[in-house]
Parts: sequence; structure tokens; C-alpha cells
Amino acid sequence: MPFKQWAARLPRVHLTIYLFYLAAAVLITWPLVTVFSTHFAGYPFGDAHEMTRHIWWFKYALQHGLPLIDQPLLGYPDGMPGVILWSDPLQFFPAWLLAFVMPLPAAYNLQALLNLALNGWAAYYLIWKLTDHRPAALLGGVIFLAAPTMQGHLAGGHGGLLVQWPLPLLALQLLAISGQPSAQNTRNLSIITRHLLLATLFFFLTPLGHTLQLIYAVMPLVGVISLTLIVQRKWIPLARVIGVSITGTILLALFLLPVFSATFGTSAYTDEGGGVTYSADLLSIVTPSFEHPIFGQWDYTHRVLGINNVEGSSYVGLVAAVLGVIAVWKNRAARWWLLVAVVAYWLSLGPLLKVFDAPIQAVVDGVETYITLPWAAVYHLPGFNLARTPGRFNFLLALAVAVLAGYGFSKFKVPTSEFRVQNHIDSQKPKLSIQYLILSILIMLTLFEYQSFWPLPTYSAAIPGAVGALAEREDVRAVFNLPWDNVLAAKDALWLQTAHEKPMIAGQVTRKTPVSPAKLNILQNTLDLGLLNGAGVDVVIVHKAYDATLTEQVRAKLGEPFYEDAQLALFEVPD
Repeated sequence: MPFKQWAARLPRVHLTIYLFYLAAAVLITWPLVTVFSTHFAGYPFGDAHEMTRHIWWFKYALQHGLPLIDQPLLGYPDGMPGVILWSDPLQFFPAWLLAFVMPLPAAYNLQALLNLALNGWAAYYLIWKLTDHRPAALLGGVIFLAAPTMQGHLAGGHGGLLVQWPLPLLALQLLAISGQPSAQNTRNLSIITRHLLLATLFFFLTPLGHTLQLIYAVMPLVGVISLTLIVQRKWIPLARVIGVSITGTILLALFLLPVFSATFGTSAYTDEGGGVTYSADLLSIVTPSFEHPIFGQWDYTHRVLGINNVEGSSYVGLVAAVLGVIAVWKNRAARWWLLVAVVAYWLSLGPLLKVFDAPIQAVVDGVETYITLPWAAVYHLPGFNLARTPGRFNFLLALAVAVLAGYGFSKFKVPTSEFRVQNHIDSQKPKLSIQYLILSILIMLTLFEYQSFWPLPTYSAAIPGAVGALAEREDVRAVFNLPWDNVLAAKDALWLQTAHEKPMIAGQVTRKTPVSPAKLNILQNTLDLGLLNGAGVDVVIVHKAYDATLTEQVRAKLGEPFYEDAQLALFEVPD
């Protein structure tokens, strides 16, 4: 095929591949597309309510001329800073743009599917460049897209963590500047410059879905590459990698400068624990989901993962494992990715070694203790103490597994001439290659054994009309949601605000509210009319599912609710 004709065809080829991965994303999230506008993907206890409220806020602020970052409708009457939203722009874009033309649940769900498909395409592109083998790249993209850790965080409502597509592209450019085979000509200055610029760009983009990707993915990847170059005494490529890392870090620091005081200066981030709870089990790489339609019936899947199907999933799978063994056996370049996989897996185990979802105890000189791991050395250092979920190193593990599987499948070679004939724009209908038949079988097997849920858990996004009717009332200064100190009720309260559009007494940008607990406790425990009126509370919303006795307490103080159902009770606050 002439170069011009090939170049014109290239975007269509990649678009077709992207649509293939989008179809795969629709399949593994079934039946999400059937309830796209009425339900959220994931568990009811996930972060989808909080995420979608912030998506709504960007749209609402643009429509009403309000600040995009500051939050005047939270923490009434003072408002609260929302600068943390600045740090993760890819967590909410393009969903807030889509929200102008579709319901909020549809915008949230569509962004999740688009990111999953983009993750698959990015992994495909990386593996294609490394192996020059398109079928192997297609399989690797499916492995990365459908990885159990990806599905787990989808179910957890962690939309920002689904933005993994910059990571494979960063890996490709770092390998290029470090002199790996992916670099077409490392002596050509213009090509080196292009790779340096692209590496810096993707270094910057990788944490913009979730800032802590800098710790979970970028740092281990850069660290393994740098140590490899040191061992090989390749000083010039090492200088390039260090230069990209320094430049990317400076750009990120400048971009995130307004966020630092909001993260390091508040207990909402620095006091959060969970380093052991949210780390992976030693057996997690050989443990499929306990909600798999078949494997979920096995007792050991529950014993290993406990209830941690969101943060603890890191199943490698038989297909990827066998192909990975072939890759390590047959290809020297693949062995470096095995090192990446081992490092990511070891870090994902967290500060203490766990087996069957419990830390292993040891007795040393008669004293009971636990087996500590390398992550324990940095777990409490400034910056690293924000990374309370070591299981998220599994995103890098998933990428390494996908590349290893791609290298393994690339050993099933198709002659170049056959490949070109099959892709020639004017060719006759080609015969089905046995390789593509095997590829189809492996893709289906991978999707089957990786399936974390069937069906994907979804929950209703419906909001009672009585809540939405508050938006038309000018006499409502603020809404107080009870119980204020229940994390799930707080997220539900944020979602209700997208309908009533009134200021909230509490509210949060992430994790927990910065409003004084003393103030909120006094208001909730006394329900004193004078105090409620003084605080600006005109409507109290009780989330009944989180406190069975609270409704009657409020009824005794404020009278009968003007609306009540199985989930909510809405009360007027008398003057």
C-alpha cells in the first residue's frame, strides 16, 4: 500500500479499533447500556453520587456565572474551597460537557465507558509499537481494559481512576528515550526531541485523572526504568529519563500549587487510614472475583478478597499467565516487563503481608508482630501518607500483564505479506487466518475469566419530585441533611443537591466535610428551632436508611414531614 494511502487510512483503523474496545466495555458492563440514563454504574456505597454532583456543579456554575472551583452551595453560609477539583480535571471532563445535552447519570456512565475504551486503545498502541504485531496488541488492549482492578474501581464509582490511558503512552515514550526497540532511531535529534516532549506531556497527563497516580503508577515505572539504565550503565538515556521526570514534576507542581494547602493542611486527607485494609492479598493475583458468575461460588475467592472487590482485585488470569510465561521464555524484552509486574505487585501488598484478607502474624523473641513489606518504609512519609490504598498499584500490574501477554501472543507470527493483503484497501475478501480465530477465542476466554460482575451492579438515580420542587422555592435558605456524619448519607445528600439546587449546611468536595463537627452535632442532636433558624436551615432531609430512629426524633421536634417515602423524610423548620 502506498504511504499516502496508508496514512489516510490510519485514523480509520484506530477509530475502528477504538470502537471495538468500546463494544468490549459495553459487554463487560452489561446491563448498564439498558439503564444508561436512569441508573449509576457500580455499588450504591461507591462514589458515583459525589462524582456526579461535581460534574453537575461545573455545568451549573457555567450556566449561572458562578466560580467553577469555589463551592458557595456547600458549607452554608460561608461556602467552602473546592480547589481539590482543580487537581483532577480529567476526572470530570468530558462528563460535565456531556451533561449539557444528556441526563447526569448518562453523562457519568458514558464517560466511564469512553475511558475504558480509551484505556484499551492506549495499551493496544503501546503493545503494537513494542511487538509490531497487531493481533497481539488487540489482545493486550482487552486485558488492560477488562482487568479486574479496572472493573473493581468502576463498581466503586472511582471515575478518576478509570483515566488510565496516559499511562501506556507514557511507558512507550519513556522506553523510546531510554533506547529501547520502540525508539525508531535514537540518534536522530528530531525524533529524540519528539519523544522527550511526548514523554513530558504524558508524565503531566497521567495524574490528572487522579493525582495519586503519580505515586501508584508514574513513580514505580520511572524507578524501574532508571534502575535498569543504571545497571546497564546507559548514562545518556538515564539523563533523558531524569530530565523528563524533573520537567514533568515541575509542571505538575506549578499546576497543583493551589491544591497543596488543601491536601497537606487538612485532616480530611492526612488522617485517613486504610493502608492495610485497602492493600492486596498475597493470593489476589490468583483469585478471581467473588461475584464472578462461576468462580464466585468458590469459597476461597471470598476468603482472599473478603469484601474488598474494589481495591483488592488483581487477578492475572490463566490466559495472560500462560502467554506471559511464553513471553518471558522466548523474548528478552518481555523480561523487563516481568520486573515491572513484580514491583507493582509487591507494592500493592501494602505495609503488611496479608493472606486470606488478614495480616500474617509472627512471633519474634516472644513478641507477636506482623510481617512488614517495603511499602511500610514510606507509608507515613509526607505525600506518601495520602496514598492510603496500596491496592491501586495494580493498575501498573495490569498494564505489565497486558504487555507480557502481548509479547507472548506475538510469537504466533503472521507473515507480513498476509497481514498487508488483509489490510489492503482494494484486496479481495481475505481468508480467515487461524491466528485470528485463536485471537478471538483468547479474547472471549479473557473476558470470561476477568468478568468481575455479571450483571454489573447498578442502582437507581431517581430523585423524588418533592426534592426537585425545592428549587422553585425562594424561602429556602439552606438544607440540612441528617445524619450528617454518615459517609453514605453525605454522598446521597450531594446527589440530591443536583435537584433542589439549594445551599447545604454541610457538604464536601471529597472524603468528609470541613464544616465544624461541633456545630453540626449541636444542630443534629438538639434540633433546636432557634439554632436551626440561626444557621439558616429551612428544610431538614432525613436519610432514613442510615439511622432508623432519627426520623422519629425529628418528627417530635419539627412535626410531620411534608414528604416521606421509604428512603427520605423532608421537614419544614418552623420560624
